[in-house]
Amino acid sequence: MDRSNTNKSVQDRIDNLTKENARLQLMLEKQSYKKRRAKKRHNYFRVIGIIFIIMGLVFLSLLIYGTYRDYKRAWDIRKLQKQRESVVGEDIPVDSILPEYRKMYKTNSDLIGWIVIDGTDINYPVVQSKVYQEFYLDHNFDGEEDEAGSIFVDARNDVFFPDDNIIIYGHNMKNGSMFGTLQHYLDKDYYDKHSIISFDTLYKRCTYKIAVVGLSKISDESDDTFKYYDFLNAEDKKLFKEYVKNIKSLEAYETGVDFKYGDKFITLSTCNSVEEDGRLFILAKEVKNNGED
Repeated sequence: MDRSNTNKSVQDRIDNLTKENARLQLMLEKQSYKKRRAKKRHNYFRVIGIIFIIMGLVFLSLLIYGTYRDYKRAWDIRKLQKQRESVVGEDIPVDSILPEYRKMYKTNSDLIGWIVIDGTDINYPVVQSKVYQEFYLDHNFDGEEDEAGSIFVDARNDVFFPDDNIIIYGHNMKNGSMFGTLQHYLDKDYYDKHSIISFDTLYKRCTYKIAVVGLSKISDESDDTFKYYDFLNAEDKKLFKEYVKNIKSLEAYETGVDFKYGDKFITLSTCNSVEEDGRLFILAKEVKNNGED
């Protein structure tokens, strides 16, 4: 047998085995790579899944907390409403606190009255802090921190020896609580159905007729512009006439309610989210119980 042919045959077999070994090695490496890639992908989706689960639990917790917070807020207000309703109408001496507010006043001496607009969700105690004007922006009637705050009167106002205009603030809450429903007054039909406001102080029950539904903006104190929330008292007829002119320039529509020097007013003020620093306000004047001047 030819030795050279034998050597060549052996070499060919070695080469073929080497190639086959290389092919198998490459195949194993590919399989290993695929396994590592699949494992990484599995771990990636596992981590993403865990993140989504955590986010879902956080969202669910926030939703439950928000629902509980709104429920508790509504429940606390309803308790005060029931407490007030249980004694409305009792005869009392003129010089003492109205019976429906005595217990509440003992709970919180910042209580100065109650506001109701029949047929709406506005039915709340009204407070006033003489120490810190903005305290009730984020505290409820019980003094607890609460983003909905309370309905409160401007610290500059004297409610019991009443100023000509009492400024009452409340948040424009998305769920319609506090002064969240005042935006409906931009519709004249809504105004026609809900134009009467009851605002009691601790000593007196009063009725008001809405005279102006207006839109304005908060401006810097240094700006020489009309600020509806700065009118507390009419020092004379000329200043009162100027105020009426300015306030009517901001009205959304004509209500037909007239003004005269000596009228007593309340102004409900809340945010108007349509524009930055926007404000929606409602000016109402005191009327007799039969709705007449």
